[in-house]
Amino acid sequence: MISFDEPFLTITWEPEDRIICAQWKDQVGGEVMRRGLDAGLALIVEKQARRWLVDSRRLDAIDPVDVKWVNDNWIPRAVAAGLQSMAFVLARKIVMQLTMKSFIARIDERELANAYFDDLDAARTWLRGRP
Repeated sequence: MISFDEPFLTITWEPEDRIICAQWKDQVGGEVMRRGLDAGLALIVEKQARRWLVDSRRLDAIDPVDVKWVNDNWIPRAVAAGLQSMAFVLARKIVMQLTMKSFIARIDERELANAYFDDLDAARTWLRGRP
């Protein structure tokens, strides 16, 4: 079920596995990016979702200001709303892979279990095994 769909991001609810999937389709940042992530946060609350799948394969770069906002603002709110696990499918570009790995390393594993993958199937399989 599509919950949010813009040229830069599609967020879907996968009821069979109780997973929210955020598929980044184009470069984005600032308030537009935040609006998309906040729509996903509303879905976490609505569905009492515990699992989030990030498909970042099409991203080229993320502004450090946006990374900081996600780490300092969005992640704590998502955890407070009940999010427990995030799986990241890494971008194809090496620079973006390094950025994502650095971002993921800052997430407190005690609050939010997380892992990164090269493909969607492996990420979904990992999330299905999470409580």
